[in-house]
Amino acid sequence: MNMKIGKWIGRAICLLLAGSALQVWAETTKVACVGDSITFGYGIGARETMGYPAVLGKLLGPGYEVKNFGNSGKTAGDYPSQKKNGRWYGDTPQYKDSVAYVADVYICNLGINDTGSWWDARLFEQGYDKLLTAWHKANPKAHLLAWGKLGPDFRGPAGKKAFPGNVFAPDYKFSGTDNGSSARRGDAEKLISRVGGKHKVKLFDAYTAMASKPQWYGDGLHPNASGARRLAEITFAKLVPVLKIKQPVPVMKKEDDQLVISNSGETGILMEMYAISGPGRAVFVFGKDTVLHPGEEIGITLGEKTANDPTEKLCWKVSGTQETDFQLRPLKKPFPSENKVPGQGRD
Repeated sequence: MNMKIGKWIGRAICLLLAGSALQVWAETTKVACVGDSITFGYGIGARETMGYPAVLGKLLGPGYEVKNFGNSGKTAGDYPSQKKNGRWYGDTPQYKDSVAYVADVYICNLGINDTGSWWDARLFEQGYDKLLTAWHKANPKAHLLAWGKLGPDFRGPAGKKAFPGNVFAPDYKFSGTDNGSSARRGDAEKLISRVGGKHKVKLFDAYTAMASKPQWYGDGLHPNASGARRLAEITFAKLVPVLKIKQPVPVMKKEDDQLVISNSGETGILMEMYAISGPGRAVFVFGKDTVLHPGEEIGITLGEKTANDPTEKLCWKVSGTQETDFQLRPLKKPFPSENKVPGQGRD
């Protein structure tokens, strides 16, 4: 009798463990970051922990698995003149692995290496289409995202504006040539938009928030750890509505002349979904793609000029002495970025 009971208990435990394992497997959302050297993390010493895919994984938190399928120097187009150099991403082990991974989300950063002397618009669009088709075929339900606006390039002739070009001297000087990239970049981005539309790809901007930060680019093209962190934040902000990511509730307290907002959860918080109401009708609205990382804090200094750029010191020109003068509240619908006027009253 005891042996029979023991067998039943053993079977029950095995079933429970198997069920738990299946549940964990089923609930894990797989994210594939595919692309070139920027995705790979070229130039970042600890790229395995500080590259943009790694930081994105920390922001997404439990329930998400993010893998880096970056390969330096790779193109979206398959150019005959570059075949011996193995330029096309579709010829790489990382491409094959990304397809076999059967991700729930594919995030593509390709195009900047296509704009060299081998540029061919037809082959670029054709190659990009093949890649997107393969990822969609691997998982027809996968979300496809891509950099519609490629990351900045600070190289080129001194003083000549491009994307944005070598225009930050004397503080920052980079290579005097971009190998002709800027001349073809606009065409590449138009084609990304066109082929992306065919595959219902969600495009996002990896340029605007980065183009005024040459200090984030050691060689003018590849972001350092600070730049990679910002890229991860921009990507996380794009994924929040797509994946309906559950986020912790931020906590705010007043410390001397600062409001300190903390995140004690395991997932990042997109702060543009919140606003702070102050004395009178004053409201502080967070800048676009402001992300509070797990286990970190954001401080807003009171009484100075108002500034809400998430990459700089946050300030709010408002008077208030008591903690009860301020309230952090969620927004049913975030203010459109073009209407974000921090520190002004709103109904």
